[in-house]
Amino acid sequence: MGKVEPFGADDPHYLGLSFVVTCGIQLTCFFIAFSCKFDLITDFAGSTNFVLLGLMTLFLGGSYTDRQVAVTAMLVISRMELAVFLLYRVCSRKKDARFDDTRNSFVKFLVFWIFQIFWVYLVSFPVIWVNSVTNVNPALGALDYIGWAAWVIGFLSQLSSDFQKLLFRKNPDNKLKICKDGLWSYSRHPNYFGEIMMWLGIFLATVPIWLEDGEESGWATVVSPVFTILILLFLSGMPTAEGKALKRYYTNGDGLRQEYEEYRNRTAPIVPCCPPIYAVMPDGAKCLCCCEFGRYAYPSDEATHLT
Repeated sequence: MGKVEPFGADDPHYLGLSFVVTCGIQLTCFFIAFSCKFDLITDFAGSTNFVLLGLMTLFLGGSYTDRQVAVTAMLVISRMELAVFLLYRVCSRKKDARFDDTRNSFVKFLVFWIFQIFWVYLVSFPVIWVNSVTNVNPALGALDYIGWAAWVIGFLSQLSSDFQKLLFRKNPDNKLKICKDGLWSYSRHPNYFGEIMMWLGIFLATVPIWLEDGEESGWATVVSPVFTILILLFLSGMPTAEGKALKRYYTNGDGLRQEYEEYRNRTAPIVPCCPPIYAVMPDGAKCLCCCEFGRYAYPSDEATHLT
């Protein structure tokens, strides 16, 4: 079976089709979630949307090259694992606390779902685009293998850190304790590190295509790892996980506060680092090399007020 172009020659890379499909899925799920006032399908809808785009474009392209199958498989495996994990977690908690202030507001809740449309669409770019290329197929080489290795490191990092934190939180004795199990002793957010590495790996595995004559426009797919890094560093990742979100460590006694500050001083925010080395790094080096930005600290005015 040859390549199928549902939108014709005006959409050779399935970007238009993928955007329409993503909008349809996310807006449908938004109306269901808003009408029923629950959060159980929110993350599941996002993760499974990735899977649909990957498989849809692979089948429409009809080439099934080793590279196309490999990057599509990486996408499907990582997003299905994430979908199942997040669905289990939110079902266990009965709700997603992120939406306590938004689920009853049509506009605020819709804004989140619109953001999810662009998250799914932009981050899927390398897989969508490479699956549409049927006229060139360079042999697998170093960039493919480096990309695959980066993805494996990222997937194992995210998988292990998610389950380490899940098991830690399931123990009621750990309610006001800091998770330092496994990878969490080397990174404050190893799951974010895993997410970045996976999409960087997928992008790298598609680069051999963009090096071919006539396929230079494919470099636009670098938006996938770049967008992932930006949202985790500045939008829905670190800023919501730290900053004011650290309140529980600063409002439950000096002992917990001091323990957290010591942990923070010795543990890198995202990329795993040896604690003794990170502890002696100058603040400037931590900021430039490890993205230890001041906005991630608990607000000084709040901390001063508490003391």
